[in-house]
Amino acid sequence: MSIMSSSFARPTLYYPSSKLKRLQNDPDTIKTLPAVVDFNAARNPNYTFCVQGERIKTDDGGSTTQAVAISHREFRDGILRCQDWLLRTVAEMQLPTTTSDGVTTKGPPVALLMESNVGLAIHILALMGLGVPVLVLSTRLSPLAIQELLTTTGTQAVLTSPRLQRVCREGVAGLDQTKSIYERRPYGDFLTQEPLTARSICRADHHTDENDLQVIILHSSGSTGLPKAIPQSHEYFVGHAACHDLAPSEAEGLNVSTLPLYHGFGILAMCLSLSIGLTMCLPVNSVSSAEALVDLFALLKHARSMMTVPSVLDDLAQMDTDAGIQALRKLEFVAVGGGPLSPPVGARLAAAGVPLLNHIGATEVGALSPIFVPRPAQDNYDYRYFRLRRDFDIDVLDSDTEGGAAGRCRLVGHPFGLGAPFAIQDQLVRSADNPETDFLVVGRDDDVIVLATGEKVLPGLLEAAIAQDGECKVGVMFGRGQFEAGVLVEPRRPIGGFDEKGVEQFREHVWEIVKTVNEKVDAHAQLSSPKSIIVVTTPGKAIPRSSKDSVLRQEAWRVFESEIEAMYQELDGYASSLTPGADTPSMIDLDADLEGGLRDLVQNSIGWRIPAGQWADDDDLFELGMDSLQALELRRLIATATKSTKQTSISRDFVYRHPSILKLSSAIRGNETTTTGTTTPISEMERFIAKYAASTPPAETGHVILLTGSTGSLGTHLVQHLSSLPSVARIICIIRKPSSSSTSIVSESPKDDLKTTFAARHGMSLPPEIWAAKIDVLQADFAKPAPFLGLAEPHRYDDLRRRVTHIIHNGWPMDFNRHVSSFESQFQLTRGLLHLAHDIHTYHNSPSKKPPVFMFISSIAVAANYASEPQAGGARIVPEVAMPSARCPLPIGYAQAKYVCERIIEDFAGVHGRGDGVVTKYVRVGQMTGARGTGRWNPSEHFPALVKSSLVVGGLPRVQGTLSWLPVDIAATALSDLLFHTPSPSPSPSVTPEIYHLENPLRQSWDDILTALETNPSLALLSLPRLPYATWLARMLAAPDDEKNPAKKMAGFFQNEFEHMAQGAVVLGTEQARRCSEALRTVGPVDAELVGRYVDAWRAVGFLD
Repeated sequence: MSIMSSSFARPTLYYPSSKLKRLQNDPDTIKTLPAVVDFNAARNPNYTFCVQGERIKTDDGGSTTQAVAISHREFRDGILRCQDWLLRTVAEMQLPTTTSDGVTTKGPPVALLMESNVGLAIHILALMGLGVPVLVLSTRLSPLAIQELLTTTGTQAVLTSPRLQRVCREGVAGLDQTKSIYERRPYGDFLTQEPLTARSICRADHHTDENDLQVIILHSSGSTGLPKAIPQSHEYFVGHAACHDLAPSEAEGLNVSTLPLYHGFGILAMCLSLSIGLTMCLPVNSVSSAEALVDLFALLKHARSMMTVPSVLDDLAQMDTDAGIQALRKLEFVAVGGGPLSPPVGARLAAAGVPLLNHIGATEVGALSPIFVPRPAQDNYDYRYFRLRRDFDIDVLDSDTEGGAAGRCRLVGHPFGLGAPFAIQDQLVRSADNPETDFLVVGRDDDVIVLATGEKVLPGLLEAAIAQDGECKVGVMFGRGQFEAGVLVEPRRPIGGFDEKGVEQFREHVWEIVKTVNEKVDAHAQLSSPKSIIVVTTPGKAIPRSSKDSVLRQEAWRVFESEIEAMYQELDGYASSLTPGADTPSMIDLDADLEGGLRDLVQNSIGWRIPAGQWADDDDLFELGMDSLQALELRRLIATATKSTKQTSISRDFVYRHPSILKLSSAIRGNETTTTGTTTPISEMERFIAKYAASTPPAETGHVILLTGSTGSLGTHLVQHLSSLPSVARIICIIRKPSSSSTSIVSESPKDDLKTTFAARHGMSLPPEIWAAKIDVLQADFAKPAPFLGLAEPHRYDDLRRRVTHIIHNGWPMDFNRHVSSFESQFQLTRGLLHLAHDIHTYHNSPSKKPPVFMFISSIAVAANYASEPQAGGARIVPEVAMPSARCPLPIGYAQAKYVCERIIEDFAGVHGRGDGVVTKYVRVGQMTGARGTGRWNPSEHFPALVKSSLVVGGLPRVQGTLSWLPVDIAATALSDLLFHTPSPSPSPSVTPEIYHLENPLRQSWDDILTALETNPSLALLSLPRLPYATWLARMLAAPDDEKNPAKKMAGFFQNEFEHMAQGAVVLGTEQARRCSEALRTVGPVDAELVGRYVDAWRAVGFLD
């Protein structure tokens, strides 16, 4: 068989998600890639599908490369043999089943972990034709990444090669459920036999409908964490197969592809070989040396094109000889994608006559730019720009953003079968010559700087202030993954026009700007010292800009990588001394008063506000109010002060890991793990559970309720509702005692302060007689809850032990940046309240006295990952049960600490449950909204921000799925029902807590809420269109970051979390709670009238002006 045949009969493709909706009614159109394989075996049987490079041994003991040609008929026959082998071998493989009413159900995926060659193509098409979902795994994945993808996709079997068996087994070994591993057969076993009798590789039910995403499962790269599974449909492949503007004569010859078939760009080469006869040529290895590629081109006489990545072109361009460039010059196109091509390499290749073709795609959407023969002289094509395909449903959104980014635009795709838009993160600039089709990638939407603490920095305020200064040309903030931010500043004076003294003077000038901005931003967003400023003065090295004069932020970080790294190294050994005039600390003597030296650093050198006599060495510094900038400064001071004597490394998260003077001193002396350590968040949680849950505790008419968290919205409405009940005699609100700082004043009348909070913050006013007769207020030091809950006078504790009948632990610090270890005072407080409940029972010790009740207000965040647990069995609704493992909470300290408290309560119930006189309960609470009566809904939350920003964007977003909103006053009433509910008597006393979920069981569509807003006459939204979410998001991000666009201050949430949560990813089951609470059984939806009250309340406080 010859390598090439004279002509290729192209199949007619149909993919309904395209703009052209090609030949929708033509019965001859083909909807799946396996069907294209059948078509080619019949119509193009002898045309070459693939040329596979193989390494063979020579007689002299060496090796050489040969090219093996595989025709379309041979490829089809190989797939049929592979299917027969799979059906005989893989026991877990399940073929689709179709019911009598036509509903088709597919089995679990089969994973492929094998080298990228024609064998992988055979296995992929074999499984697709059988209707079995196929998970294609990159050979570069770690065992943990493999484990993650197998778990999230429900894969039961893996086919792997001998070389990759070890990493595969390591990944499977970490799973709770057994996965079968099969060794794949070499592709030669499927290709070297006699021709088969012609039959189809397609089962009748291999294609169900256009929305079936269980065809092939690709995955993200995992560059920002574990990889994410991305399921795709048959139409996804057909979209790749149609991604070209090549005439039949231009599709002849071989297309050398160095791209692995487990990535989207690699799939493109295979699809074009099947759809237009652009024969795919695969090297021996997808990762080949420049020399090996040059040898391959010499072997192949018909090579006319290439698809590759920038690093391969870089290697070919940098060869000692020009053999690489000469090989590329002979081709009709060299498509490059997957990352940015180095500008010097691109310029050198283009100048040498290499026909570069810029390609771009997104795994979620598909190939976005067509393959064509570039002719710069004819159509003004510039290889730096990619050309957008015209047969896809892709929106181009122009936007003007602050900071000199005028003229940018973004793409919004509509992935096959997804039914929702997908915002592509790249920021683009249009070509001046071809503004409608050609675009240059200049940045990303995710320019928000996320520090190592998880705190987010919006650079706009500082960068704008620098740009407005007459001495400065431009400033660019940086700091991703670091513990603080810094800034690059380019002077207006010519670069190189500074001597050393001039640089320092300019830095001090910029520092004055920084200090002004520092006063307006949160502590974590502040720059700590002039050394955080890098002055750009090197000739020929300026802050990079696009052709539209927009600053290229990430390119700037790359260009100045060495300077940035040097700055952080210098800062690590530098203490800025936040307190003006403070002396640089002297060395701390490990053998003398280490604790005293550390305490002196905190008290005098970081802007500490609490007087020395009002905090102790065992107090948690973060509970006392330390912010992230002070923690960073303290770490530097410790590193400096212990430099000559310390026995251990002072890691950057040192203070976070050891948040008290005693823990710091112990770590410095080497008594604790100080760097990365051997502990994990899960082991930390388990340690706190063991520490607080298993400990043995120290030995009026009507209900008396002790309540924490009475100043928040839920706590306020709990006080209002409970005080209205005749059965409640007294509510004792225990609130945090203010720290004695220069900005905090300890009130002489805590009750008056609480009244003010009720009125000012929540619009609530209780009758004077209620305040007098039913409400008491106590202040306590929650940082030191032992031994008397932090109450100053022990007799107060005795009074609580004598009077209290019910305890509601509702108070909790809302800080998503803290580590679980920094919530230890909360664990102490939880245990202290449980011990109080036990002391109450012990005090009365009477069978006629009802046992005290303890209720903890937990969070939906504790159950965020329940569905991934084996016990969940794939169920989407979370039952009202204890969470099976520490993997269930969101991976943030807030949620993990709530989980620890749940476990403390469970353990306490096992020892001191109903049979021992204490009733324990905890309630996981979902999304609450403003109260029905006042309409007060905190404007700083995400949904009010969405509404206000929509007025700037020009319409509300389309949001899919359902929501569960529960007004906070109903939530308070329901919690009261649960608090006073007494289960039916049981012959065996309960040794587990009562567990409830609190969210609106009546889920409603987002459309109801959005329609209510659109028809509200005061918002003037009715005449505006409802925008695809990606369009709304892009416009919101493009709008100025000011008070009219509050959603932009929550950009990360709206980009990464809003849609996921809005579509009901975590649904709390409420069966037990509804059985116990009339309020929850009778709750209705949030209707248009209530939405109107929310709008009126926002307008009343000036939020919507």
